[in-house]
Amino acid sequence: MRRLLTASVLILAAGAASAQVMVHDLKVQVLMANGVNPAALAFWAGGNDPPEGETPAEADARWAAALKGAQDLRAHGRALTGLSRPGRWNDDARLMIDTAGEGLAAARARDAEKAFELGGRLYDSCNGCHKAYIPTPPRAP
Repeated sequence: MRRLLTASVLILAAGAASAQVMVHDLKVQVLMANGVNPAALAFWAGGNDPPEGETPAEADARWAAALKGAQDLRAHGRALTGLSRPGRWNDDARLMIDTAGEGLAAARARDAEKAFELGGRLYDSCNGCHKAYIPTPPRAP
């Protein structure tokens, strides 16, 4: 249950961040919407409790998607370093790259506990970047 609740929070946060990414240039917007967000969701699914009644074939597909998500996150993190900005941008991208690298081993081993732990670290890289580079729109009075 803990995993399901945490995963739900992460998915909601990722969705909100996706909506806010519109203030970035087009390259970053496309990379986040079409690359980083789907890859993160696929990787996070590996660390979740398996769906009730998951078949062995479905588990194979879930872990294959988690592995591909980790591979894609490494590549997208590298792409983000090429779109660098002043401040902590590259630190957050490097955290994504390094965490995804560790995620490869967790996904290959089907280690849900490790994938869950790394999912939290991945969230830290995403959240840290979003706090620094996605300005909060002003609220209406």
